[in-house]
Order: sequence, then structure tokens, then C-alpha cells
Amino acid sequence: MKFSYGRLLLLGFGFMGTTILWGIYNAYVPIFLQAGREGFSSTSGVTGFGMSATATGFVMTLDNIAALFILPFIGAWSDRIRTKMGRRKPFIALGAPLAFIGFIGIPIMLNVSLIPFMIAIFVTLFFMDVFRTPVISLMPDITPSPKRSQANGIINLMGGVGAVLAFVVGGILFKVSVGAPFYFGGIIMLFGAAVVLYFVKEPATPEPKDDEPGLLDSFKTVLVDKDRSALFLLLAIFFWFLGYGALEVFFTSFAVNRFGIDSGQATGLLAFFSLPIVLFSPLSGFLGAKFGRKIIIMAGIVGFALLLFWGFSIQSLSAIKIMLPLTGVTWSLILVNSLPMVVDMAPQDRLGTYTGLYYLSSQSSAIAGPIMAGQIIEIFNNNYGVGFIYGSITLLIALIFMLPVKRGEAITDS
Repeated sequence: MKFSYGRLLLLGFGFMGTTILWGIYNAYVPIFLQAGREGFSSTSGVTGFGMSATATGFVMTLDNIAALFILPFIGAWSDRIRTKMGRRKPFIALGAPLAFIGFIGIPIMLNVSLIPFMIAIFVTLFFMDVFRTPVISLMPDITPSPKRSQANGIINLMGGVGAVLAFVVGGILFKVSVGAPFYFGGIIMLFGAAVVLYFVKEPATPEPKDDEPGLLDSFKTVLVDKDRSALFLLLAIFFWFLGYGALEVFFTSFAVNRFGIDSGQATGLLAFFSLPIVLFSPLSGFLGAKFGRKIIIMAGIVGFALLLFWGFSIQSLSAIKIMLPLTGVTWSLILVNSLPMVVDMAPQDRLGTYTGLYYLSSQSSAIAGPIMAGQIIEIFNNNYGVGFIYGSITLLIALIFMLPVKRGEAITDS
């Protein structure tokens, strides 16, 4: 299998498209849901549905509840399917256009009522999940094991570009209209999917065996594995995504309420988090390849936890603009090296299935995380900064689970 940076950059457009969509979704939808509630800042710039933080946390888990069931299933299905388009591309061709329709419907339905607004969300979430795992599974498909950390660094660099576009351009476009960031993000997502479909060639794969293990069989393998490395890694992923979710889901609400800024400005602040991911992701992949993925991930966990703990006490915009870039660097150390660890524990014919297990763990976390964070925020009188303390604790638990992991480093040909 020949390693190609050019081919990875083209694949990265697909990841960029999904990232820009999720960035815009996670920045604005929580505010749409909470705006209008007594005590919620009037500077948000929208009239929403007045939900509580806990109810908002629940709604923000719907994408993850759907993903918990859809992503692993799609990953395993895309391992077994054979079509003229390939294994992964049919899911991309179907999911991207339909997700676009649902996504641009979200701001339109904001001015109608809650039910059509939620229908637009459901359509978006379902069809994004149809093609998310196949896009990510293409990375290990076209990359040999020793280069997967570097490859994931390139993929996450492109994802970071998508996040920067979501937060910077989306924040500017919000001043034009509430819907403008969604229209922009949807178009970029379609463009990224089209680049992957047209330019990225899937490698030839043999026909699946009749007795080829499915998702449940692969999960059983993880559970009974002698050294439990895959199980411990999946548990660590679960807990560090709790920490990430504490920053992602409620940050714009934190910024709107603590600093008295509008939704567009709060979203723009997240560029200070995502831009360092863009710049640092290739180096994170290099560091993982040189020093070992496990040690680099653990360094990222410790740094991320300390920075979130600091975030709790921050009272000024200047300080948050220092904290967020450092957090982006530490998150890139974790994010870039974790998926390669999972897929390098997998048999070569089950890369999509193990990618699905990675998402099973991360999406389970993303279901529990916003609800837990929202409940904790309410207990502490809607102090959104408390979410940072919760996040730092979950990251330290992830560190504990990483300690016994023994496998997942790059596999070299003997």
C-alpha cells in the first residue's frame, strides 16, 4: 500500500466538510434551544425555545444517541459491502445531500416551531451518521500502519480547517443572518463529499468471507482479549470525550453569559481552540510516530485537564484567548493518535468495524456528557464554568485507563 500525502489531503476535504457542519451545529443549536429562558443572556441575538441547561444537554445528545446505533453498524456494513463505487462511497453519496437538506432547515424552522425544528435536526443527524464512519474508514484503507498517526494528523489538520471556517466565517455570517452560517457550512460539506467521491480511489478488496466476524463478534473479541488493551483504550476514549464535550457543548453558553457577548462573537472565540489543532495536528502525528502514541496521548490528557481546571476561574476574554489555543494543542495530541491506536489493534479486514467501535465509545460519551454537564451546571446555579471542573475530572479518569494499554502502536512489516 503506497503512502500519499496528496491523496490524504483530498480525503481530508471530506473530514473538513463534516467538521464544519458539526462545529456550526454545536455552537448555535444550544443557544437556539436556551435563548429566551429567564436568566439566559439577552445578548445572544436570537429568540429561541427557552429550554433549561439539562433539557438542552439532552437534545444535544440526540446526535450521539443516533450515532451510537448507526455508526458501528454502518462501519461493519461498509466492511462487507461490494459495489462498483466501492465499499465506502455509496454511503457518502447517499448521506451528504440529505444531511445538507436537514442542516439548512434548522435555522429556517427556528422561526416556525419546536416540532419542525427538531425534525430538521433528526434528518441532519441521521444522514450525517450514514456517511461519517465510511469517510473516516478510508484513512486506514489507504494508509499503511506505520504512517497512520501522520495520516490522521493530516486528516485532522483538514478537520481543523473546517472548524476554523465554522467558527470564524460562521461567526461573521451570523451578523448577516441567523441562517447564513448554516447555508455556508452545508455547501462546504457537500463540496468536501464531492471531492472524496471524485478524486479518492478506494483500494481493491477481496470478497468477504461467509463467516467473516461482524460488529458483535468484534466487540466480543475486545471483551475477552487477554491483555484488555482494546477495552481499556475504548474506556479511556469514553472519558476523554466527556472532557472534550464539557468544552464543546456549553462553551458558547459560557461565553455569552460570563462575558456578555453575542452568539456570533462566542462562536468566533472557538477559533482560538480549533486553529491550533490545524497547525499542530501534523506535528502531533509525527510525535506519536517518533515517541509512541500512548505517551503522547497521556501528555495531552494531563495538559487538557490542567487547562480546563484553569478555565473554571477565568474572568476575562484575554485569558480565555490564551487558554483556548493551549487546549487545542493538547487535544490534538489526543485526537490525532487515538484512532490509529484503535485500528492498529484490528485485523486488516475489520478496519471499518473497529472504526465503528471507536465511534461507539466516543458517541456513548457524547450521550452521557452533555446531560451530566447540564445537570451539574444547574446544580451550581447555572454557573457554566463548573463544566470545566467536571471535564478535568473525567480526563484524569481517562488517564487511569490509559496506563494498562499495551498495544496500538504502529505495526511494521517484519
